[in-house]
Amino acid sequence: MAATAPHYEESCMIDDRRVIAWTPYGRVRTYSILIKYLERDVQRGLVDEVWAYMNTDPQGQEGDIAYAHQLAEQHPWFHLKHRPEGIDLGNLPKQRYTGLAYREMTAPDTIYLRFDDDVIYVHEDAVENLVRARIDMPAPVAVFPVIWNNAICSHFLQACGKVPMEWGPVSLFCMDSNGWANGAFAVKMHELLLSHIEAGTVEDLYLYQDFSLQPGTQFSVSCFASRGEDYAALSKPGVLVPDEEESWHTIHQPLATGAPNIIRGNAIVSHYSFFTQHPFLNQTDLLDRYRDLADKAVTS
Repeated sequence: MAATAPHYEESCMIDDRRVIAWTPYGRVRTYSILIKYLERDVQRGLVDEVWAYMNTDPQGQEGDIAYAHQLAEQHPWFHLKHRPEGIDLGNLPKQRYTGLAYREMTAPDTIYLRFDDDVIYVHEDAVENLVRARIDMPAPVAVFPVIWNNAICSHFLQACGKVPMEWGPVSLFCMDSNGWANGAFAVKMHELLLSHIEAGTVEDLYLYQDFSLQPGTQFSVSCFASRGEDYAALSKPGVLVPDEEESWHTIHQPLATGAPNIIRGNAIVSHYSFFTQHPFLNQTDLLDRYRDLADKAVTS
């Protein structure tokens, strides 16, 4: 990152809504790519604050933790958030603690953009298009972008002729055998997107329509927009029941409200990898190519 911080406006807002981009933080390897895009969109006046919800282990992740603290020292718009004290979910993996983060997200004038820490590309129009869709559509629990390397999004991309069916069909199941479990499929998906990024033709991959998800459809929550007033209106503000965030946002709460979640067709981000895909992706130079693009994005 540049040694001198750019001018930062304290309040930017899109249509009178503050925008906070936040991440369950844990891995500097990929987050160091994502932060370049978030910094770009802070500079452009699209994002007011960036939060890193520290979901790290005290031993073994010292470098990851140090990087997050370094960002907080460098940037006035970057803030560290921590698990609430006194809450013990028992012997559960740390991923289960991310649902506690929403206790911080009850400001009624704010759109919260959640990014996995391995989202490694954010199209220059993605944040604005996603936030405006979230404002215009108050009913859904979550409004998702087109998440590259997400099985259900891949299903719709194939249906719209953007991804070849010859790579193997992808069903409307978030853990589809091709779209979620097949590492070779993920490599092809990333190579396709990278070719469009490098050619400046990402908009050719837009779906040009939104897709609704039947309430109760589990969906991988690598990125989505939600509203502070919805969390504030819960019986205990910001407390999800059940507390597992993917189940709450894509199964429980849509069934409770009857409103389908929405995939916004003109906002694209890229999610690097599910654990099932690691052995394939880690043998490629894909992450290095994404990193080079992110470096260009923040300096352009």
